[in-house]
Amino acid sequence: MPKTFRQWILAKPMKNDELTPKQFALRDLPIPELTCGQALVRVKLVNIHSATRSRIASGMTKLGETDRSNYACAEVIESRDATFKEGDVIACQAGWQDYQIISSSDASVGYGEPGELVKALNGTNSQWNYVFRPAMVKMWKPEVLMEMFGTSGMTAYFGMRECGPLMPKDCVAVAGATGSVGSIAAQLAKIAGCHVVGFAGGPDRCKWALNELKIDACIDYRARNFKEQLKAAAPGGIDVYSDGIGGDLTKTVAAIMNQHGRLLSYGSAAAFYADRIDAPMQRPTLRRMFGISDEVETILKKRNIKSEAWIVDAFYHERLKAEDDLSRHLRSGALKPINNVVEGFDNLPNAVVGLYKSARSGKLQVRFELS
Repeated sequence: MPKTFRQWILAKPMKNDELTPKQFALRDLPIPELTCGQALVRVKLVNIHSATRSRIASGMTKLGETDRSNYACAEVIESRDATFKEGDVIACQAGWQDYQIISSSDASVGYGEPGELVKALNGTNSQWNYVFRPAMVKMWKPEVLMEMFGTSGMTAYFGMRECGPLMPKDCVAVAGATGSVGSIAAQLAKIAGCHVVGFAGGPDRCKWALNELKIDACIDYRARNFKEQLKAAAPGGIDVYSDGIGGDLTKTVAAIMNQHGRLLSYGSAAAFYADRIDAPMQRPTLRRMFGISDEVETILKKRNIKSEAWIVDAFYHERLKAEDDLSRHLRSGALKPINNVVEGFDNLPNAVVGLYKSARSGKLQVRFELS
């Protein structure tokens, strides 16, 4: 049993909203003794979220502390909590550290309280802390568990379902088609037989989406003639729009959507990846955070477009059904996981910084130990 654990902390403030490896520092801390209702877990892999820089800028991640809101895959090493048994492989929120003490009574970090059905299913007080079924652990590696069966895959799955039923006649536009959610949403729309048009940043990423996701078209959203290319790729208009980007792109696409279309807004990558992080509005609504401005609201109303803006835990009481459906698609080969795994705990700072510096596909993850 280890006596100490390693932890990366935010040691210096950002300058001009730029994050560099110099902002991080490594420290060793003693592992406290477990008390009743606690479990010690070894973190196997963490997802790196595009909101990491925003959390630092807003003060959610404070100087001298670690970011405790990361979504992680961990193994239970020792437990005095009835929900977690030694050897369980779990999903949990974790800091930038290789060991952590958790409890089923812990509330989530940075999110509201889960619904009662989610609490009952998880056996915990957090929507993000739960034990994976042994069959899932046997079938899938940690990187797949945390991407396809984590927030990315679940957002795509429930998003496409709530925008459904998807029909072969539908044209589905997917923003961020090379991203963690978009790459899965695009594949699910193709599985449903839809005509799928993706958006990505640059010709190389568009080429990747066409080759890897087997979608029908992909357009560089930064192209000067973007509107003309979009109309050519979707001559019958757009029926469904999966949008994790927000910003001006949302307004542009909503303006050409078909009457009675469906819009799923689940994120605001345009703001997360901007050179400067704008100060948030005073208690903005989720819709406004995700790019549904007053102007977009007017377009949606005029075209009678059904729009959804939510965080995926609203549907987590149905998580097991989603896991079964996604597993079936994976095993048939119709759906492929898209992972970008950085190896090694020591490489976490470079991975976090690299998220904002270089293009990548799928979910960025850091593996702390070999599975």
